[in-house]
Amino acid sequence: MENVSINHVHESEQAGKKVREKKNEWLFVNPYLIVGIVGASFCFSWFFSIILTSNFLYSEIEDVRLYQALHIVFAAALFAAYFLVWRLSGFFQRHRGLLLFISLACGLASAVPDAGPASVRDAVLSLRTVCAGVGVASLATLWIEFLCVHLKDQVRVAIASIFVLSFVWYAGVILVDVRFSPFVVLSFVLISCAVYFFLRKRFALMDAMPSIDAKESDSRLLITWKPSLLTVMGSVAQGFVLYWLLQAESYVPMAPFLLEGVSLVVVLLLLVDSLKSFAIKESFIRKLFLPVLAACILTFLFIPEEWRYVPCLLAFGFSLLPYSSAIFATCEHIVRCDLSSIRAFSWARLYAAVGLLIGLGSGWLAFTSEVFGSITLPVFVVVIVMFFILVSTTLSTKSYYPGEDEPGQRIARIGGDGEILYEHVVEHAVDGKKYFQQKCDAIAERYSLTNRQTEVLHLLAKGRNAAYIQKQLVISQHTAKAHIYSIYKKTETHSQQDLMDLVENYELDGE
Repeated sequence: MENVSINHVHESEQAGKKVREKKNEWLFVNPYLIVGIVGASFCFSWFFSIILTSNFLYSEIEDVRLYQALHIVFAAALFAAYFLVWRLSGFFQRHRGLLLFISLACGLASAVPDAGPASVRDAVLSLRTVCAGVGVASLATLWIEFLCVHLKDQVRVAIASIFVLSFVWYAGVILVDVRFSPFVVLSFVLISCAVYFFLRKRFALMDAMPSIDAKESDSRLLITWKPSLLTVMGSVAQGFVLYWLLQAESYVPMAPFLLEGVSLVVVLLLLVDSLKSFAIKESFIRKLFLPVLAACILTFLFIPEEWRYVPCLLAFGFSLLPYSSAIFATCEHIVRCDLSSIRAFSWARLYAAVGLLIGLGSGWLAFTSEVFGSITLPVFVVVIVMFFILVSTTLSTKSYYPGEDEPGQRIARIGGDGEILYEHVVEHAVDGKKYFQQKCDAIAERYSLTNRQTEVLHLLAKGRNAAYIQKQLVISQHTAKAHIYSIYKKTETHSQQDLMDLVENYELDGE
């Protein structure tokens, strides 16, 4: 009986220790990274404020169709901006400050008030729209690079957190008086740019941002045209239903609030999934994509016009899943294959911009034109659903994103020449991370490393440098270098690459 009590006390002490350790983990979170997540969220709030609001430029125009045409111009500007960033990725890797300046200048230009005769006002509105698209694309590219470089292991959770915060900030746009909405959106731009500038000046790791050759990055790029086609399909659906929702504000004044509510629920679900199970993958979304979206869009043919906003809200909420999944997978692919973030992200977003452009253009033709007479809307609904069916039948059930390892697949590491070096067969993506940690622990035990040296070993084997290790473990630069030297000496390696090779080739006993 006494032994049972002692064991119970021991177990209670262990449980309490684990709780304290979990709480203490927050003490080691770098505050600059938290600031970066918040700053990035304002950038995406800028994007959502534009794409989800019919009068996103907040000008006194009675013709709602002009607003809807400007959304098409905005999508075209996004495409053009991402294309230029992709083509000039090497230049922007060396001149990130210029990309930040472009973002800030375009953000300020998009807030210039319009005045004068109608022709001048329309020209100013078009210019402001183009500036908004270029600014959003430029700033989003910078923030995604920040996340991929500094939050490699938590990039999915970081992006999901950013989306949640983005829709929280977006609530300010629709809750304030419409006269003050432009100032709220402008504050998003200024805060996001200011935070990035602050990090460039104060965050030491920002000085070590990588510059990866375009050809070298492209040689390691594993994303094929199939997942890119899925991104296009999701954006087409998003643009098509958004066009009607923007137009439907004349029937449903609560449309922006409903959009905000549905979107916030979806991104909160993504955040919980990222923290817990990671069940909402690209392969899972693709299985549900066709029946859900096809059912929502087909109802356009059978319900009264004033009720069409209901399936549109459901379709848009679901379209956020492939939109988010594409960004998650792209960032994880950038991290895993050591790609140029600026180049790979801008290339992936090209497909999303094309889909959004097609979707908005199809909505414009379907809802406001009579290209095919009275059957214009049914024709476009059928064409879009047939497009979904064609894409879904083209794609198999396999996941095409290298960052999403299905059960029974291998976790791959990319070699210096772009070859795939297979490491281990896993039943779940989480097992790959545990397998890597177990190998590091086994090496630490074999070579008699101390607890602190073991922590340094885990970071070194991931390719982290001394500056990163210093920040992550909250130690001095001298101490970090001393631990690295001791690890090299004990393991009889001569460089970080030798150490990474040692971990990669190490075989666990009993495997």
